[in-house]
Amino acid sequence: MKIVYSDLKYANYDLDSGFSFEHNNFYESLRKLPETEVIYFSYERILELGRDKGNEELLNLIRSEKPDLFFAFMFTDELIPEILDEIKKYTKSIAWFSDDHWRFDNYSRYYAPHFSWVITTYSKAVDRYKKIGIKNIIHSQWAVNADIYGSITESVKKEIDISFVGAWSRPRQKIISALKNKGINVECYGSGWPNGRISLDKMVEIFSSSKINLALNPAPGYFNKNSLGRLLFKRFMNKIVLDFHIWRNFKSFLHRGIVQIKARHFEISACGGFLMTAMADNLGDYYKIGEEIVAYKNTNELIEKIKYYLKNDEERKKIAQAGYLRTIRDHTYQKRFAEMFKKITDAG
Repeated sequence: MKIVYSDLKYANYDLDSGFSFEHNNFYESLRKLPETEVIYFSYERILELGRDKGNEELLNLIRSEKPDLFFAFMFTDELIPEILDEIKKYTKSIAWFSDDHWRFDNYSRYYAPHFSWVITTYSKAVDRYKKIGIKNIIHSQWAVNADIYGSITESVKKEIDISFVGAWSRPRQKIISALKNKGINVECYGSGWPNGRISLDKMVEIFSSSKINLALNPAPGYFNKNSLGRLLFKRFMNKIVLDFHIWRNFKSFLHRGIVQIKARHFEISACGGFLMTAMADNLGDYYKIGEEIVAYKNTNELIEKIKYYLKNDEERKKIAQAGYLRTIRDHTYQKRFAEMFKKITDAG
């Protein structure tokens, strides 16, 4: 199989931030699929040439290479709908839409008709796509690149009691403060926290060396700068620009309270880490709650479970090991992509 794959190579177009999530996980997993040739086209090229010329270059690449699939992990509005329509004349095209929980109304639904297939991580988005006439939909989910996250052994010493890796946000700060008030200290890493951002290697090390890894995934909420700002502004490639689609943005705004499954759920477990998180969407379809990961309903229950599992080492280790085995068996990107491509190929 020959695939032309496009994504953002560097996080937020910032070379200093290192490779993007999608590059580390999607591209690196795709190119290791058996009997698969991956031709890479990054959105930085579109930024370099300009949107029109960059899209033309992508179209010409597909015309010349004649791939079996064009696979796009979209970031913002890099790809031009009319070019995507042309691409469909030469090959099947796939778009992976993340954040459909809140991004469907002002983004995904407008790009979806220009692809042959749509991939969504939100279980309820399948029916929403069908209602607007999109027929080729696959509900998939985040996973792990096992070459990055699955190489930690059980012998790693647990030197950190409780950790959290992720950017600061007000809802997350509220949880951390509540824990601190109960005498529970959490080592926090990421943009906005005192420890700051860490490297990918360091993150993997923390996941594997923590007794308890928190995957704090509260919904973004409504009355904060980020959510309110999206009513009038949007990201366009590497810039923030005015967006006058107020009604679309308002509908999107109304879904900012939905709790999502995050890639972090799979990444922690793949490192042999004990995962504790709030319930989200259909998380129970991917892990046995209480046996492979632990979930909490509210902050009070989180506090109780942290205290319990810090005292019960063997039970905690058993759950972490079960979560690790489930992840490596069922939740790698190579497995996700193989299943996804088979479904597309079988559909003809």
